[in-house]
Amino acid sequence: MLANPNDPAGAAFPSQGVGSDHAPLGIFQQQPWWGTAAQRMEPVASTNIFLDHLLAIPNWQAAPPWQVAQQVQASAYADGSNYHAQMPLAVSILTAVEADSATRKCGGSGIGQTPSGPTGQYGLPAGYSIPAGTSPAAAAAVDSALRELGKPYVFGASGPAAYDCAGLMVAAWADGGHALSRTTYSQIHDGTPTTAAQLATGDLVLTPASDGTLASPGHVGMFIGEGLVVEAPHTGDVVKVVTYTSLTSAGVSALRHIA
Repeated sequence: MLANPNDPAGAAFPSQGVGSDHAPLGIFQQQPWWGTAAQRMEPVASTNIFLDHLLAIPNWQAAPPWQVAQQVQASAYADGSNYHAQMPLAVSILTAVEADSATRKCGGSGIGQTPSGPTGQYGLPAGYSIPAGTSPAAAAAVDSALRELGKPYVFGASGPAAYDCAGLMVAAWADGGHALSRTTYSQIHDGTPTTAAQLATGDLVLTPASDGTLASPGHVGMFIGEGLVVEAPHTGDVVKVVTYTSLTSAGVSALRHIA
């Protein structure tokens, strides 16, 4: 995460060093035309900028990674050789993340407990029905999420075969007619704030989890009424229903009302 004296605006944000080639900032060394200094110096925002450009490239999955990186970044190395040289290190980092994700429960909670009493295989109580008075949009979102019970958690997945926590919320609320942002770090700003006393069916419940903080949540679930939340918990687990009190036992980052 590098600041740069050629773009003094970056000095207002935390950094791990200083670069000096032209005026790029941040982990991707993005030039000013990529976005504001605040965006380029914030890891999630700068990553999302990178991914937006990546996804705009037709059939990007079929090209060598270093060539795609060059298409996105437009560095001085037209053939992408600077990125190609880093390929072994990139592969080793990715391998380590994939191997350790189950232990560290990347992006998951690890604290939700299924409710007591008669429940189905994935924690949904027998006889559950969406509470009366739920808005049509929220009812559609809850129904969508509950249809995914038993699907595996996969970090970065958005369905339909598997989900991570934020991906499940995006897919469910898409069926409810509302577009959510993709990550817990951004979903903390989706919709409008609410409180535990006013929590409504379909509201997002964001928590620190194992890899976040109160200010920067690492996990999200959906309140479905009756003191219950549907969530995609962590690697090695499946979409299931847990109690609100168990999910929030380590604190609540935010409660967000969508519709």
